[in-house]
Amino acid sequence: MPETFPSRRQLMLGVVALALLATLGSIVVQSRAAQACRAAISQATTSYKVEQVLRSATCIEAQRDSQGR
Repeated sequence: MPETFPSRRQLMLGVVALALLATLGSIVVQSRAAQACRAAISQATTSYKVEQVLRSATCIEAQRDSQGR
């Protein structure tokens, strides 16, 4: 393997690829949190349990993420 520094083009492609992966990963995590919250709400059998689910960390995170978009 040659011992030269990568070109400016290669560096920029690497930065763009890393930013794209970070963005896609964040979108996947947000959608999974929202899906987990909806599933927990649908399994709750009483209004008290629904309130408890809505106060859970998963649902709070999903609500915060949806407001930040």
